Amino acid sequence: MQTARSDAAAVRDREPILIDLALQGGGSHGAFTWGVLDRLLEESWRRVDGISGTSAGAMNAALLVDGHAKSGAAGARTALENFWRRGPLDVLLGRWTLDSSPMYDTSRRQQE
Repeated sequence: MQTARSDAAAVRDREPILIDLALQGGGSHGAFTWGVLDRLLEESWRRVDGISGTSAGAMNAALLVDGHAKSGAAGARTALENFWRRGPLDVLLGRWTLDSSPMYDTSRRQQE
């Protein structure tokens, strides 16, 4: 019988499993998907090889990729959390304007 400690060591030492993800759109689906992505990113033996999405799914995909490029899985988890905990709530509470929109800011800079 294996112990929990040897099971954990076996998981750490295994080859990574590459997964591809297609994320659907819709605000509530996007928020749900954030939780799923957060859980997937906790596992070091599971790696995202390809990702695509539409609407809220595309936002999640972009946040995951950008955060991961900066700081690995922890960066991706932080980027997703920052977006879902701060962004939508600000919109609902009326504290959001185009001035705080990353996409608007990017397009404005390109026009200058």
